[in-house]
Amino acid sequence: MVGVPEAFPMFNRRAGRIISLKDRIEECFVRSENGKPISYDGPEMQAVVDYITWVSKPQPREEPFVGRGLVHLPSLQPDPKHGAQIYATQCAGCHGQQGEGRSPLFPPLWGEYSFNDGAGMNDITKMAAFVQHNMPQNRMGILSPQEAFDISAYIHSQPRPAFNHAFERF
Repeated sequence: MVGVPEAFPMFNRRAGRIISLKDRIEECFVRSENGKPISYDGPEMQAVVDYITWVSKPQPREEPFVGRGLVHLPSLQPDPKHGAQIYATQCAGCHGQQGEGRSPLFPPLWGEYSFNDGAGMNDITKMAAFVQHNMPQNRMGILSPQEAFDISAYIHSQPRPAFNHAFERF
């Protein structure tokens, strides 16, 4: 989240318009976290905005922050069956054999409490870029781009909640 306030307002392709930091925070709640919206003017929203602003203070403007963003991966054909094997050895220790996660550090990857199908991670290419760059957390960089695609395809073959469009403001 470091440096995020400087990026807003920004154009959001999904919304088809310029969005604010509060819009993006709300999108995280209802899509990525599969939760309910919070009030734009409530204390919870203000606390999240204040925190993101606070952690961003030491970061010089326009300078990239290490560990942020997605890496560019080549176009690959994912193999979910191979992904299941890699998931069992490289991911299940933190995210659980059934993708249930381990609260509070490791989120569920499928099932009732995982991100919904409206989240950015509900895209195999985006997830593979994140996985290849950031996972496993305790041994980053050990997965090849192909393995990241395979794991992502396996995760995407599992059930997840549908995005509740009633929560969509844009």
